[in-house]
Amino acid sequence: MLTFEDSFEVKTTPENAYSQVADMEALVKLVPDLISHEQVSETEMKLTAKAGVSFIKGKFDLILDVTDKTENREITLKGRGNGSGASVDFTLNFRFTGDGDITKVDWKAEMNVVGTAASMGARMMKSASQKYITKLVKSYKNALEGETVE
Repeated sequence: MLTFEDSFEVKTTPENAYSQVADMEALVKLVPDLISHEQVSETEMKLTAKAGVSFIKGKFDLILDVTDKTENREITLKGRGNGSGASVDFTLNFRFTGDGDITKVDWKAEMNVVGTAASMGARMMKSASQKYITKLVKSYKNALEGETVE
């Protein structure tokens, strides 16, 4: 199991920070290298995205669920999927604290990858996973700051 966590402060309200993750249409815009998406329900979405480790790259089909919501305070995303000879399960939790227009966002990601990609070596897998999660969180922070999501 790979675990990554960090926090950042952003000039927005906790309500706005929460809504960017709770709204599936806003959330999907944050996913790096998104190829396609389909909303299945209010809290579930099917995604296809590009991902990989080193020279092993390809498409991953994912199911993303928004779970464990405490409005304007905390939200958890759970995902699972497979592609390119690997499967992944992950949980990404966001916690929002703040008063007024400054919000601290604490986040924690836990990820389990099995298959060809996992056999590439622990350090390489950890580096690639961290890069992908960091890119997702950076897109989220940029969206909150009103910057273009890459």
